[in-house]
Amino acid sequence: MTTDLTDSLTNLQTTCNRHWDNELTDALQYTSLGRIRHDTRHHWWTHSPSRALDTAVTRLRIGHTRLNAHLHKLGMTADPHCPWCPTYPDTPEHLLLQCPRHHSHRTALLQSLSPLLLRRPTLADLLGGSSDPGLAFKILKHTRTFLHKSGQLHRI
Repeated sequence: MTTDLTDSLTNLQTTCNRHWDNELTDALQYTSLGRIRHDTRHHWWTHSPSRALDTAVTRLRIGHTRLNAHLHKLGMTADPHCPWCPTYPDTPEHLLLQCPRHHSHRTALLQSLSPLLLRRPTLADLLGGSSDPGLAFKILKHTRTFLHKSGQLHRI
């Protein structure tokens, strides 16, 4: 009888997990995270030994940062623009891919990504959106280096 109960519980857990995955996968398309993740699998390559860097990457991935564009949406700041580029919104894309303030760090990032065949990475690429876990891990390592060296962790 215990075998039947164990099998029943295993089947119930499998069914619940499948339902959760289906619901969450559908919901991802309506969130900013959906631009980067397309499924609910555990992404082991998104974790690093540094909690501060993991938190920053997670915030950038979901769009909930301390950057002015997000704070402006929440009514917490009057100006949504970058502190160094008064005509550009202070978004994750701007911070990682465009802001001239971080040009030297971005140049180093792009040079480190060139052996990985990424000439023009997107925000999704930089935040672990590759379907290849090994590649995503390597890219995230370089993105974390950029975040650390640019001194912008306190703003994310």
